[in-house]
Amino acid sequence: MHWATDLIGTPWVAGISDCWSFARTVWRDRWGWDVPPLTVDPQDARAARRAFAQPHDAAGWQMVAEPQEGDAVLMARGARPCHVGLWVTPDPMAGILHSVEGAGVVFTPPDRLAGMGYRIVGMYRRAE
Repeated sequence: MHWATDLIGTPWVAGISDCWSFARTVWRDRWGWDVPPLTVDPQDARAARRAFAQPHDAAGWQMVAEPQEGDAVLMARGARPCHVGLWVTPDPMAGILHSVEGAGVVFTPPDRLAGMGYRIVGMYRRAE
């Protein structure tokens, strides 16, 4: 069983398991990465969009064309990025593990994101 399976269904809680907080926790617990918090209210869509609009390469992330397990997946609703998840590769398919307000942690194959109102705007790997 893939490690991410145990995380599916974790409730969304602002500041604890909202999308960025959830991703930070997984990066820390699974890979030992200390990723800084976002200092915005995750329930404020405008503030989240502003935070995710910052240049990610300057924050220690590099855009990649082919994601690997643990890479950040930046998503948008509308024109601007507003959501992040992690690329995971359980058999038989890969997809995004992300925490969604009202649903909690879910696994979504890329071809199903549009049904949730999201589209991928970039995939990022933590620079070593």
